[in-house]
Amino acid sequence: MTLLRRWPTALGLVTIVAGLLVLPRDAESFGPAVAAMGGVYLLAYAVGIPWFAWPGFVIITAVTVVAQIFRDTVDPAVTLAVVMLLLWLAAVIRRRWTDRRTFVVQTGGLVVFAVIAMMCSAVRPGLGLALAGVGWLAHGAWDAYHFARNSVVDRPWSEFCAVVDLGVGGALLIAALAP
Repeated sequence: MTLLRRWPTALGLVTIVAGLLVLPRDAESFGPAVAAMGGVYLLAYAVGIPWFAWPGFVIITAVTVVAQIFRDTVDPAVTLAVVMLLLWLAAVIRRRWTDRRTFVVQTGGLVVFAVIAMMCSAVRPGLGLALAGVGWLAHGAWDAYHFARNSVVDRPWSEFCAVVDLGVGGALLIAALAP
């Protein structure tokens, strides 16, 4: 019965394993993913439906995959930062700023996660991987904040995302520091 209540944690652990299988081959994709994770929250926030984080994840992942395919033409981190900005503008248009506290937090997330993602692609690969790890860990704290406040996304999403972010963030830092 406990496992059924903790299904987001179990799903997160499986997702970490999948992420770690990709890490050695595609380390540069983890930096733009910091902006993608922020994009999921901004999408749910703009729409105003907390459970929309789940289909939002699929949508943002599709955008991320397309950005990675065209990485020789456009930097995926910049693409995802622009997507985040467009989602933030959609939230403004939908007058989501009337709850000032949540609006300020989401705006801060836009800035922090977009900047971290773009910095990852602007520095040498080892440092970029470490910055990505810090970004993932920061997003894990973001998830914990939203879980505790039960805001913007539904609790199963923030639980799942926190487990993934903390596990993958730690692995990215380890990989960046390994000789």
